[in-house]
Parts: sequence; structure tokens; C-alpha cells
Amino acid sequence: MKHLKLNAISLALATALIAPAAMAETKVYGKGHVSFSSIDDAAGDANAVTSHSSRFGVKGDMKKDGSAEIIYKLEWQVDMADKDDSTQIKARSQYIGLKDSWGELHLGRDDSPYKKAGKKSVEFFSDTFADYNNIADKGQDVRANNAVLVKLKAGPGKLSLMYAAGTDTTAGQNAGDMTSFAYDAKFGALTLGIANQTINKTPTNDETGTKLVLGYKINKATQLGFLYETVSDDLTLDDKNMLISFKQKLGKDAVKFVYGSKDQGLANDATMMALAYDHKINKSTTAYALYADGSDNGLKDATKLNGDASVIATGLVVKF
Repeated sequence: MKHLKLNAISLALATALIAPAAMAETKVYGKGHVSFSSIDDAAGDANAVTSHSSRFGVKGDMKKDGSAEIIYKLEWQVDMADKDDSTQIKARSQYIGLKDSWGELHLGRDDSPYKKAGKKSVEFFSDTFADYNNIADKGQDVRANNAVLVKLKAGPGKLSLMYAAGTDTTAGQNAGDMTSFAYDAKFGALTLGIANQTINKTPTNDETGTKLVLGYKINKATQLGFLYETVSDDLTLDDKNMLISFKQKLGKDAVKFVYGSKDQGLANDATMMALAYDHKINKSTTAYALYADGSDNGLKDATKLNGDASVIATGLVVKF
């Protein structure tokens, strides 16, 4: 089975590379992100070498008759630090679609509008131990299967709508189907993202998330972000999540800070705090140092650390 998977990936890459002239815009791309860290949590102290959503893929577009373009993307995640046949390579966004003056249409597997809404304005620690999904609800941060996504230009921003069909069961129901929408806009130095998403967890249980994201650029070097999210679930604890972030560029380098809390009506709220320094080695390579601290499972949802936890990490991110 492993060989079939690898052969399929090789075939997809080879097809893209030897495609005819009409596919001249095909691009092979990727990102390697690996860190070395010292971890202290409820399980004890440990050192770790970790691959953080490292990936590779192909994407591109084809001009046909008229103004519309055919667009496509095939992306996989790869663990660069550990070999486990079941998780070594797994699918990320993979779709085909159309792009025109009105917007875009995607068919396949893709990030939901809710997942993407305002994220660049507030998420300065993406894929690190301080990823904002430690606080922002990970169950709503969906890359949906069997999905139809439409992106439309609307006023000063973009309206995104998705329906994901879930699984067509023998009873004729679409188990786990989802509806998601978001509106992202920019007003000078201020960015706005609002989103709502409902996932049918079971025939009798819907989980609905609503979030507001604001970003503000004080100047070219200084950026602030704010997120507030509510998640209601018929069978589990409801969430009220808040996150604030700060980024200060220092030439090509940057200092970053984030603080977040998750209120589930428990005796103690989960909290996360992190501070990092990014050093730009060249156009495609960044090294960073990171300190992250979480209380009451504040580093659990994205990093799987338990209880009160802290991490000191150095990492390297290479894009191609």
C-alpha cells in the first residue's frame, strides 16, 4: 500500500513536470520546517526534533478559450523528522477549479473559509509549538473533504462560501457535512475577517463556530492582531476563545508575541503565551528561537502537550 501511495505521488509530480505548453504555469513548491526543542509538561522533561507541517506540491493554471483559467493544486504533508508509514505522507489541499474576473471555484479537498478567515492578520506563530490552534478551536479549523468552494469579490473584500458533503452513508445521509462562509476585507491599515461554520458531528449534534478577526498595521514594521471566537456544541463544552498577537519587524528580522485564553466554563481557563525572534537568513530561509508557555492544557490542542507545559525551541524554515 505504501508503494502505491508513493507511486501515485511520483506520477502526479511527473505529469505536472512534463505537461504541455498550455500548462507552462505549473510550479513545484514546498516548505521544510524542523525544530529542536526542550519540552517540560505533565509527562516530564524531554528533548525533541519535530517536523512542523513540512510539505511539497504542485500548482498551476491553464488558459483556455475565453477569460477563464483552469486552476489546480496537489499538496502533501511529509514528516521530515520521524518515519511512521501511517503518517509519513498525507494529503493536504488537492483540488481543480476555475478562476475568472468574478472570483474562483474549487472542487476537491480544501481549507474551509472559516479556517482561512483573517488568519494572516493574527497568526504569527503558524505551525510552531505556539500555533494559534492551541486556543482557536482546532475542531473548526477544517481542511474539508468532498468540498465545493466559491470565492467572490464583494465590495472592499472577498466573500468565500463552502459546502462539504461529508460521507454518503448507506442510509442516504451525508454524515459530517459542513457549511462555511467568511468575509475578508481591508480598510486602509485595518483588516477584518468574520466567519461562521457549522459541522454536523452526528445526526443529532451540530457544532457551530463564529469568529471575528481584526488586524491593524501601526506602520510598515508594527502589526497587531486580535481574535474572538465562540464555539457551541450540543454534546461537549462550549468555547469562548480570545487571542492577541504582536509583530515588530527589525529590518529583515522580527520579534513576535502572542497571548490567548480558552474559556470553557471550567475552574481554570487554558492559557498560552509565546515569544519568538525570527532571523531571515536569505529570501527562502528563516531561523527562529521560541519560548512558549501554557497553563491548564494551553499547549495541548495543537502541540499535544499536557497540563502546565513550556517549550524552548530553535527552528529552521526553508521554502522552495
